[in-house]
Amino acid sequence: MRHAKNWIEVISVVGLLVGLWLVFVQLRQNEELIRFQIATEFRFNQDENRNAVKGERLSETLAKIQTAPESLTDAELLEFQAHARSLVSELDMRRVLANAGIFKGDWRNWLHPETCDLMNNPIGRAWLKTSRKAADRMLDREMLDELERRLEECDDHPSFLDSMRQEQIQ
Repeated sequence: MRHAKNWIEVISVVGLLVGLWLVFVQLRQNEELIRFQIATEFRFNQDENRNAVKGERLSETLAKIQTAPESLTDAELLEFQAHARSLVSELDMRRVLANAGIFKGDWRNWLHPETCDLMNNPIGRAWLKTSRKAADRMLDREMLDELERRLEECDDHPSFLDSMRQEQIQ
């Protein structure tokens, strides 16, 4: 009888430990789920903001930047600035989420083609240079360094427009 009582106590303690472990696992899963929900909402809001910034004429402005930058109007330059800031904001958001462990991988791997299309031209390079000189409080040095590093990689690849025109010639 005494021996059975000891076994019941051991089984009860093991059951209690297993129950505590299961509660801990559930709490971790809930924390991870909440973090992903917050990241998803943040991501959705960021996408909406970037779509609003792009406006309906961004493709025209980008084409003009790549083909006739000297003819850009003040409104188009401001449109470019807003889009360049949104690109940096997107990279920063991805860096924050990656550092928090919500998104896996290196944030530096994101948005390379968009960076090259937007920044690998006289207007993009002037914006980057001006932003660095102004010590713009909205842009941190790491982001500016990353964009400059990317521009070095962009030099090896023609723009989309140049690629398409080259294909048409051949």
